[in-house]
Amino acid sequence: MTYSIFKKLAVVTAGTALMFAVGENIPAQAVTITYDFSGSNAGNPFTGTFSFDSAAASDQEVTVAEGLIISANYDGNSYTQADDSLAKVLTNLLGGIDQQGLGLQFYTNAFTVNAENFIVLSDATGNSDQTVSYTDVSVPEPTSIFGLAPVFGLFLFMFKKMGFSTRSLRTKSSP
Repeated sequence: MTYSIFKKLAVVTAGTALMFAVGENIPAQAVTITYDFSGSNAGNPFTGTFSFDSAAASDQEVTVAEGLIISANYDGNSYTQADDSLAKVLTNLLGGIDQQGLGLQFYTNAFTVNAENFIVLSDATGNSDQTVSYTDVSVPEPTSIFGLAPVFGLFLFMFKKMGFSTRSLRTKSSP
């Protein structure tokens, strides 16, 4: 009986080690990072979304040429990266916008977004200016979520095969 348990444990250990060894050889794929942004002024709401490939953020600057996609709405008009071919996003090393000075830099004929500042160009008084807030709405990569599922399934399978259950454990521990 003891030999059978050790044999099964050895198979599970070898299978797990093989799975992780093969998994490390698969090249990591970049993840699309998506942010919603909006202005906090109640006058004319400013909203939008931008997204980019996480690999492009490795140098902390993502440009339109690197795949930055922008969709913004202000004053009933829509704006995209076509309105500013030099638009960019400044990020941390992981593609995050988690500190002051990081964020979208987007210039159009109606407004300017510079990180946390939204400035309406036609308003010299600054009353229309808004503070931009960013919300990360990226969906986690499916392979990272399901990557450990085979390991978990293998252990459940072996647990069942070895005849363990909470009932059998209670019975064995009773005097």
